[in-house]
Amino acid sequence: MKKTLAVLLALIMVLALVACGGSKNTAAPAQTQPQAETKTETKTETETKTETKTEAPAGEIVIGCLQDITGATSSLGKSVQMGAQAAVDELNANGGINGKTIKMITYDTKGDVTEAVNAYITAVTVDKVSVIIGPPVANIAHAIKVTSEDYDVPIVGFALDPTCQIKEDGTVYKNMFCLQPSAISQSEIVAAYALKNGSKTFGVLYNEQNAYSLSLLAPFTAYLEAHGVTDTIVNGYDASAADFKTLLQPYVTAKVDAIYLPNYTADLVKEVTALTELGYEGNIITGLDGAPSFNSIYGGDCSNVYYTNNIDIYEEATAAIIEEVGSDVAAINKYFLGYDAIMAIKECMEKAGEDPAALADAIANISGLKGLTGTLTMDPATHMPTGMKMFVYKYDNQTPVMLEEFAA
Repeated sequence: MKKTLAVLLALIMVLALVACGGSKNTAAPAQTQPQAETKTETKTETETKTETKTEAPAGEIVIGCLQDITGATSSLGKSVQMGAQAAVDELNANGGINGKTIKMITYDTKGDVTEAVNAYITAVTVDKVSVIIGPPVANIAHAIKVTSEDYDVPIVGFALDPTCQIKEDGTVYKNMFCLQPSAISQSEIVAAYALKNGSKTFGVLYNEQNAYSLSLLAPFTAYLEAHGVTDTIVNGYDASAADFKTLLQPYVTAKVDAIYLPNYTADLVKEVTALTELGYEGNIITGLDGAPSFNSIYGGDCSNVYYTNNIDIYEEATAAIIEEVGSDVAAINKYFLGYDAIMAIKECMEKAGEDPAALADAIANISGLKGLTGTLTMDPATHMPTGMKMFVYKYDNQTPVMLEEFAA
């Protein structure tokens, strides 16, 4: 009887092993790595509502990319996405990060704050991303900054309005970071350059509904006042009802030496068109939005337009990348920012691993990291770069002319 029972138990164990796929020859190796990810997955709020929580496969790092892929500022979001994906593909082709393959999932915020918050929550709770490449758009960064406090996932973005990173009490939002010079730095750079090159009287026209435009206004006028210019003409406008010729006529009548237009490219094109039609012959100064593709969208002679950029487009390595991808990228400086963000994440993960708190601390303390957009040193007290220079350009008709690398 005991012998019969032993045989039966043996048979049951064999059958159980077969049913569970327990054959030694067919089991998958425990350390098999996934193949390199070369395609960005893009999700919207609607597509992610029905998903359940998922865990990243062993050996895979999931990075979120929260951008406007459709909507008014889609050219910026798509450009960041393309640069970040190029860096991901490059890293995956060379072993990933710490031997792990990187997968990037892009979430389309559509330029809408509700979409942005929902996409952020999906990224951190459903897709379990380790870090997020954030937007270059201040309105979207503002939308997610408070929600981000409830989670532990760093957002490596480019919203240059300091209030996207710094609370009213002076402390920082623990997960909000910006990897390009702040609005304060960028405004002071163009103001200092204008003064250096002989401008003495100024006008400013800004968008009252746009956080980006507002963030650039006060530092510019404050810098001028600190250097003896106290009679600047400053006016705001409502973009939905703006008559730019009427708005700009007082500046032309006053014959100010320079007009500062800290506005997105779409408005900037309308403003420069209005100034040309009004016969304005002074200098027009702006920030990143005066960089290409402003010139091609405007289409006319831009010779009196000055702007800043994150990159020297004529530097050999930079020029080679622009030659390779430029025709497909609307805002080439955002492409380079997206690329640098991934490389900064790589550097920080190699030092701190993937633990969110440790990773956030490593990002806050980046020092002397050389990227395509400059040497990055972060200030832990602001979560923004310190001492980072930019390049000042003007146009010769439609051709960008790099004048100098400049800091206020």
